Amino acid sequence: MNDHSTSTFSIIIARLIICVSVALPATLAHAQNYSFEHAKKLNESVNSESEESMPVMAPNGKKLYFVRTFFEQNTGGKLSGQDIWVSEKNELNEWGPATNALQNLNNHRNNAVIGIKADETAIYLLNSYKPNTTKINGIAKSIKIGEDWSKPYDIKINGLESDNSFIGFYISPKEDVLIISMNGSNSIGEEDLYISLKDEKGQWSKPENMGATINTKGFEISPFLSDDGNTLFFASDGHSGYGGADIFMSRKLYDSWLLWSKPINLGEEVNSPGFDAYLRLYKDQEAYFVSTRSGNFADIYTTKVTAIEDRKENAEISKTKHKLTETEIQELLGMPVSRTVYFDFESYDVAPSSRELIYFLANKLVSNLQYSIELVGHTSNEGTEDYNLELSERRAEEVGSYFSDFGILPGRISTKGVGESKPIVTSGSEEELAKNRRVEIYFVK
Repeated sequence: MNDHSTSTFSIIIARLIICVSVALPATLAHAQNYSFEHAKKLNESVNSESEESMPVMAPNGKKLYFVRTFFEQNTGGKLSGQDIWVSEKNELNEWGPATNALQNLNNHRNNAVIGIKADETAIYLLNSYKPNTTKINGIAKSIKIGEDWSKPYDIKINGLESDNSFIGFYISPKEDVLIISMNGSNSIGEEDLYISLKDEKGQWSKPENMGATINTKGFEISPFLSDDGNTLFFASDGHSGYGGADIFMSRKLYDSWLLWSKPINLGEEVNSPGFDAYLRLYKDQEAYFVSTRSGNFADIYTTKVTAIEDRKENAEISKTKHKLTETEIQELLGMPVSRTVYFDFESYDVAPSSRELIYFLANKLVSNLQYSIELVGHTSNEGTEDYNLELSERRAEEVGSYFSDFGILPGRISTKGVGESKPIVTSGSEEELAKNRRVEIYFVK
């Protein structure tokens, strides 16, 4: 198959690994938070006793393209490859029986849609159309002619080289961004995500590895970008998750295609102990993805999506909101946890041990969108009041940058410094005074 055969994945229960890395203050492009309802399996109009995968919604929302594998009615029969099937919504807004009528797009090999132009006049495909080879040769394009599609033709990607037969693609509706899942010459793991951009002359750039924040020693596959291009969705077995592969999202940093926030697991509403991948959003309202949770073969599932915009750089917590009590916080976190980050004398560097605390708390914020945090910086009384006030602000901002690096949007983070005005201890040994050099983390609802 062109990508991982989902039926061959064993179920792996991975323990949570808290990644410790040096974080930079993260500037997110205008981004969004997403919440997902509990996923539901599509009915038998789409799913069969064979395997369904790689769903792609048409831009008008009326057609769902996907592939079927191990299916008797595929071109060439059950074992010849995978075909593109199409389901259309009926007058009741339900998916009708899928059909296999794309004669120019299906052959005896592995066929799949990877993207559709915004105006639906062109469709992009796995290039399985070159004669005398069974290898996927990059991507191909087909043009809409009346109600039919033209014979696909090659699209050249400069420097596209994969070390094995597993390769997958995403192309944006604007036809200007291509994300590739492959084992390249500089891959970190089995398959990494690479980025290629189209220039003003229509040429695709050499694919660049998207970096170690996204890519792991495992595989990263099935990439997809949100409509605004700032949130990346993908599947991985290398990041901590529920099973064989989970779906994650990450946000673009510094408006760079090579810098991304720490990936966030979409949670148990989407992911399962099985293999979960190939998520595609439609207008930030619904999503379609693939899962093996109900058996050995993959099926297509759907979930409702809520997108929450946030344009604020560093919003103050509204006075109408309230700080959570200790009881409420313990219920949220599931255990008693310190929420204080300590610092060395005259320093605002976050120690590795405190980074683990921040990532634990950030993970709770990821799955509880109704909460925000307030970070209050403090100092001991050495130095001038003005110096200590500035230092306390820097400490709060530095802790905030770690939450941002995890993917928490700026509008959910408030920072302020109070200098030396609120000490825990007023005199004593150096060890006791060190308790004043801190940032306190408050949860707000």
